[in-house]
Amino acid sequence: MTQTRSRRAAVAALGLALVAAALAPATTAVATAATRGGTSTCQAGGPVEVPVSFSATFAETVAQGANVPVSDAAVTIVVPAAAVDALRDSGGTSVDASAAVELSVAQQAGTQELTVTGLSTSEIPLPADGELRITLPGRVPPIAAGAGPVTVSLTSLAPKLVVRGETLHADLACTTDPAANGELARMAVTAPAAPPIPDVVVPEVAAAVAEAPLLTAKFLVDGTSHIAKMGSDLVLEQGTFDAGLYTGDVPNTIRIEGDLNLPKSSSYFVAFRFMPVTSDVELPQDGKATGTADISGGLFTPTIDMTIRVNLVVSNVKQDGVPIAVGPDCRTVSPLVIPMKGQTSLVPGSKSTMESTFDIPAFSGCGVSEDLDPLLTGLISGPGNRMTTTLTAQGVG
Repeated sequence: MTQTRSRRAAVAALGLALVAAALAPATTAVATAATRGGTSTCQAGGPVEVPVSFSATFAETVAQGANVPVSDAAVTIVVPAAAVDALRDSGGTSVDASAAVELSVAQQAGTQELTVTGLSTSEIPLPADGELRITLPGRVPPIAAGAGPVTVSLTSLAPKLVVRGETLHADLACTTDPAANGELARMAVTAPAAPPIPDVVVPEVAAAVAEAPLLTAKFLVDGTSHIAKMGSDLVLEQGTFDAGLYTGDVPNTIRIEGDLNLPKSSSYFVAFRFMPVTSDVELPQDGKATGTADISGGLFTPTIDMTIRVNLVVSNVKQDGVPIAVGPDCRTVSPLVIPMKGQTSLVPGSKSTMESTFDIPAFSGCGVSEDLDPLLTGLISGPGNRMTTTLTAQGVG
């Protein structure tokens, strides 16, 4: 009887702690947009001044131990109309654009250097007249807030433009402007969103828990996938992830079994460097996401090691607006295996961002009147694809 009561007490303690986190109101920190910019000199029929800027939205406050909320990171490059005319006159028809952005994060514990990811696109057609405004969406890596204020500064903004034409491929040799560097945002750090949780006697909890999850952590999911062969990004429509939390097999761990639900997304790629292709993309889950969470650093900021398996299904394919009959069963022959590792937060409203690399298998079942499997496999399948995933905690229930 004593052992049964002890086990029930252990489970109740863990359950109440997680419920308290779920019911605690999310901190609605005011978000502020920040921009720093300068002027780059590029070679387009002679030196041309090209305005370049980096912008992002930062929360004004962040709870200690949580990731700093950062959104809408992007680089904007404005090629003046005269430069566009010069590029067209030289035989240019499109440009590839990218940027290298470095940030410095200063806290009481020291300084961290970060590189913004994404920030690239290709085959942007030159307009018939007027300026060319290019926006490159990016992702700022996770910034964990320690004690004291968090200051984020821009330390380098380096644009790169390459003009392309039938017989032309030229780097415009754009320079960097040190005047763009400087402070972007300064965030106050508040007390931790939840008090420390006393050590849990894991063997007692493990003995008391059946196969039903203790609780379920709910997240919104935003993701961008960079398809290596196409050199383009697929921005996924926002979905959900429900992570069942089970007692782990070793101390200070939680076992995860999760359900991912992503709606259909629209994609735009340029095949063979000249052929615009649009399609609908679905990523249905293949079995539950599985993994573990290390809670030795805190129950509300676990470090996860998880694998998600999804099939890649393609439909509604059009080449330059003309439908291509791929049929209803065009998909990869096996699931995409996407690892997700990194620190997360269960505090409602907090965001956690993770970077993954994965392979895209060959395609099968594509084509109605002809076999299109080799075409799609050749265009899309292969290694070195990247996924940037942001989980926004919605609570625990």
